[in-house]
This record gives sequence, structure tokens and C-alpha cells, in this order.
Amino acid sequence: MTWKTGAHSTGPGIVARVVNSRLRVGRPIRAGQAVTLTQTDGTTCGPTCLLAARLLLAPSERWALTGEFTWEEAASSEPGREGKRLDALLSRQQLRIQRAMNVRGLGPMPWPRALGSTPWSVARQMTGIASACAPGSGCHRYIVRWVSDHGPAWGREVASIREALAGGLPVLLVTSGPLVLDRDAATGTARGTRLRTALAQAPAVPRHYVLALPWQTVEQDDPGEGNAHIYEPSSGSVRALDLTAPRDPHRPGPRELGGWPRVLAVIAPEN
Repeated sequence: MTWKTGAHSTGPGIVARVVNSRLRVGRPIRAGQAVTLTQTDGTTCGPTCLLAARLLLAPSERWALTGEFTWEEAASSEPGREGKRLDALLSRQQLRIQRAMNVRGLGPMPWPRALGSTPWSVARQMTGIASACAPGSGCHRYIVRWVSDHGPAWGREVASIREALAGGLPVLLVTSGPLVLDRDAATGTARGTRLRTALAQAPAVPRHYVLALPWQTVEQDDPGEGNAHIYEPSSGSVRALDLTAPRDPHRPGPRELGGWPRVLAVIAPEN
């Protein structure tokens, strides 16, 4: 993506900030000029998290989307429709990011859009974003770390996540769970129960991406030891979550993790 200040901008351009526990994007001067950033479909959680990171880390508050959108163009349209046009633009940007990642989603091989985006391609994109926009100098190389969020090393991993956040760098979490979650008491035939049990015990695979946000970047207080402010792209919500709290891997997880109970991998700056 290419971003620059609008040539004729007056006042703040497109900005991203947390308002009422939502990540709002736009020019929030009057109603209808800002939208909640949410993923455009079930496959774009990763690109939406990357777009959120890019908007939040941009060093200026006077940005417009070159060749796609200028605030003057939106403002000249019917009043109250600026947000709808911006929402459509953000959806297009998600798909553009996804296409760029999936060309080499698995090493030199393409990755099918129906399966979302791979953690490695997300890490490459996040490296470019952080290196271009984050405070400090040098390259911030993001890597994928596969983790056990119920093992003895998880506390140290959470401390490492919080260290990155304190330094102004966001961290992506890859959430997961079994193919079947025990939402209700088991019912039905014995055969059906055995099938549910087998699916529940299948190996965990990546399901969803969420973004842990640096608290100073989003103008929030430090949520405290073991906690992080989490942007969840399917709802656009930003809420604090205790990452160290026990979670049943077979039951639905917290809404901050997209309803999944496990953190399968962390995409974070290399230590």
C-alpha cells in the first residue's frame, strides 16, 4: 500500500483510534465519517490485523489512500456517506494485502485464498510495516513462534509479548481450537458422540488472527501484568485480556481470541 498526505487536506486526515472499545478509522468530525475496522470476509482476519497495524503505526495523522481515496472526494459526496465509501476502500485494501501475501504464501508456492493466509506470510508483511513505521531505527524482523499456551514456558512468552508492546511494537496471535468445540452437553447417538470426540481431539490448526496492541499507541493504560489490549478483527473490538488465565481447550474461548480457546503461535519481533 502507498500512503501520503492529501494534497489539499485541511484538518486531520484518515486516522485510527480506539473509541468505545472499537478500532475506529476515518475523520471523526461528524457522524458518518468514521467506521469500525472489521474483516471483510471469513478469510481476511490476517490482512485486517496488518491493515490495523499499518494505520496505528503511521507516523502522521494526515494520511490519505493514494489513487483510491481522498477525503476531499468523499466529503464532496452526499453527507453521511463518507464512512460507507471508506468502509468499501478498507475492504478492498484487505483483499489487496491478502493477494500480495498469498502469491508466496508457502515459500515460493502460492496459497489458496479460501484458506486465509499463512503465519509466515503475515510475519513477512509485519516486518515491512514495523520497519517502515515503528519508533526507533533498524529492521524489526517478525518471526513465527509456535507456543503451548498451557505449558510452563507460556508465562515467559507472555512477558516477551508485553515487552514488545511496551516498546511500541504490535504482536499478532494465531488462535486455534479443535474441529469441534463442546458448546453444549453431548447429545445424540453413541456414534455421533464418538465422532464429536474424535474431532475434538484432532490436532489444532490455525483458525484466526488477532492483534495485541501497544497501549501507548492506542492511548490506553497498561492493562497490567499478563494482560494485553487485543484487537479482534471480526468484531473490530479492542479489549484487555489476561493471556495467562486458564482456558479449557475443548470449550469456546474468549471473544478477544475470536471465540477460540488456544493461542497456537505468536508472530512477534525477533528477540
